[in-house]
Amino acid sequence: MTTETPPKRPARTAPLWRRAAALFYDTLFVIAVVILATFIALVFTGGEPVPPEGPLQWLFRLYLLAWIAAYFVFFWCRFGQTPGMKVWRLLLIRERAGPCIGPMLARFGFGLLSLATLGLLFFITVRDPQRRSWIDDRQAMRVVQLLPGG
Repeated sequence: MTTETPPKRPARTAPLWRRAAALFYDTLFVIAVVILATFIALVFTGGEPVPPEGPLQWLFRLYLLAWIAAYFVFFWCRFGQTPGMKVWRLLLIRERAGPCIGPMLARFGFGLLSLATLGLLFFITVRDPQRRSWIDDRQAMRVVQLLPGG
């Protein structure tokens, strides 16, 4: 479950460079998830690859995207942080109570949109006085950096 109240440890709004470092670290885990998902798909196709063209290719891409979404949503909902966020001492805090999966799926979708714009939507943190990203603002969440001690 994602933290819905401020953490007990001292924290401050996470700087952009830490968020980017955590995302890079999580990319390594995402690669492993994609490899696992591909292996599972190969078991069901009898070891035959998906044709490079046609509807099966799009279905396979959606299948992989679902696995990637499941990775992020699971860790955000269960622990409030992905493994990459944990390494960089980042924590996702929800400012609204309620179900977790829907808002986290929306957060994942907004994250894809931001990546599609080459990260432009992440750079709004530079201009925001609270250093909240566009995604944080839309989802009433914030990413904090847990400070040592406490």
